[in-house]
Amino acid sequence: MINKKYILGVLTALLFASCSDDEKVVFINADEDGGTNPNPVTQTLKEKAKFKIGAAVKMKDLQGEANYKNAVIKHYSQITAEFEMKMASIWTSSTAYNYMAADYLVDFAKTNNMEVHGHTLVWYDSFPEWFKKAQYDSIAFEAKVKVYITDVVGRYKGKVKSWDVVNEVFADGGAMRNETVINSLFKDPIGFYGRCFRYAKAADPDAKLFYNDYSVVLDGGKRAAIKKMVARFKANGVPIDGLGDQYHYATDTNRQTMKTGFTDMASTGLLMHISELDIKVNTSKSDSYVFNDTENQKQAETYKYIVSMYEELPQTQKFAISTWGVTDKYTWLTAFWHSKEYPLLLDADYNKKPAYQGFLDGLK
Repeated sequence: MINKKYILGVLTALLFASCSDDEKVVFINADEDGGTNPNPVTQTLKEKAKFKIGAAVKMKDLQGEANYKNAVIKHYSQITAEFEMKMASIWTSSTAYNYMAADYLVDFAKTNNMEVHGHTLVWYDSFPEWFKKAQYDSIAFEAKVKVYITDVVGRYKGKVKSWDVVNEVFADGGAMRNETVINSLFKDPIGFYGRCFRYAKAADPDAKLFYNDYSVVLDGGKRAAIKKMVARFKANGVPIDGLGDQYHYATDTNRQTMKTGFTDMASTGLLMHISELDIKVNTSKSDSYVFNDTENQKQAETYKYIVSMYEELPQTQKFAISTWGVTDKYTWLTAFWHSKEYPLLLDADYNKKPAYQGFLDGLK
């Protein structure tokens, strides 16, 4: 009788011998009989997905490293500026804008047949220092913000297909965030944010407009506050198209809580954006942590679960899944969380991790 395991081993060896490092097939979920994943990596994410697959990128990485640039082009269909399209980066003085980096990213996307998701027009943590020090009253403050939104969205009309108009309004639990810029100026901050959506819509009527925040599917209080804001916006004709949850989660994030919250979030009927996805593995911040096969597998299964959950949405609510970065070589979490952290789909050498296969398996 022919030995099936022997044949499988020979075929696998031949397959690996014919692939470049970047194309190595990664198997996960081997069964007890020696079977393998029925869906090895044969497609890129953007080839299989029926919605946009995005990545947060930086101009300096695209310009400075060919492997980085090639990975973005190969695997993704949408980009988000990690910081170059935030207000503090663009609005350099009361009379000047610096569009150099934003222009570069928009041109890069056009050249490579990708879309751009603009991030972000209004965020409490990205008002320029000169603007905060000007001590405008609410009327002058809003007038300045209106001009900024009008100018920036207008400049990229038809080129940036969607915007995070407002970012992170609510604190954990759902109260208004205790920040000193907006809340100290406006008796009705939500009303101000709603007008920002109107300003963006007027500047580009075809752009999709989002509210973006973190821990939305985990934090019931925050989610309730967002849903209340959405209901108010809808009642008053404020043009909001979608909601983004950043999905900076981990392999030990409770999946049922995530799914319940996501279903509740989607009940708004708006477009859903998983906007800043990365999955932490070193959950205890251990200095002795080793990212071994078992840990790789846990991460792959987490990615698969999240993508499968997203795919349960009606097609009309699927906007994009965007990872917050491209490779473990460049991730904000090694500074913010722990130096031994590996949250993304490609490793530091740009090879596909099991997480990539997990993401791919979650796609329909």
